[in-house]
Amino acid sequence: MIQTLSMPTFWQDTPVAKAPTLSQAAVDLVFKTKGRQLPADHAWALSQAVTQLLPWLKDEPAAGIHLIHGAQSGNGWQQPDDTGVIELSGRTRFVLRLPKERIEDARALTNQTIEFDGHSVTLLEGRSRTLTPFGTVLARHIRVTDTGTDESDFLEEAARGLNRLQIAPTKMLCGRLHRFTLPTGPMLTRSLLIADLSLKDSALVQHHGLGPDRLLGCGIFLPHKSIAAVHTPVDSDGE
Repeated sequence: MIQTLSMPTFWQDTPVAKAPTLSQAAVDLVFKTKGRQLPADHAWALSQAVTQLLPWLKDEPAAGIHLIHGAQSGNGWQQPDDTGVIELSGRTRFVLRLPKERIEDARALTNQTIEFDGHSVTLLEGRSRTLTPFGTVLARHIRVTDTGTDESDFLEEAARGLNRLQIAPTKMLCGRLHRFTLPTGPMLTRSLLIADLSLKDSALVQHHGLGPDRLLGCGIFLPHKSIAAVHTPVDSDGE
């Protein structure tokens, strides 16, 4: 039986399915950056710029564009105001999720500068990083549908999406709504933390993601220390 608590939490006692063995896994290509600020609402501008430079990303189901986060982002659990700016530092990274065989192709982003409404960010050298199958994973943004704006509905919808991957979630926690501006209108997202995954299921959800709009930063999962550490940042570049 599924239970949703007053805090935006999802708990279920007994798993009902096993995930298949994952034959391939995506990787992250992590670029150092140079810049001072960029708008918090940069999903569309970043997606457009990167896909113009790497048009083949649109044909790669496992590909995703992580949004850029500053030091105050709390590993994605706490975000700056959606209409504000993000302060960048020497530790700020841009991360691209992609199939292993596309790593060298994606290095074409090196030394490219992306403009964001008067702010600019230059992507420096990149290095590949394998995805670690932790028992807890975090997606900074999952796109919210019209029927999923309520926290309980959002968690139920996330559970259905995981079930389609043959993953039976038992512990999930969602964050507050975020709003991004697209040419077609606003895009709403929530963060989603999933705990108590098997290592196999963790690898699976990191490879496939959850929901639409991977190239807008949505549905991309990262390993997280634990459900008890949602306010303890993990270093964004794994160093």
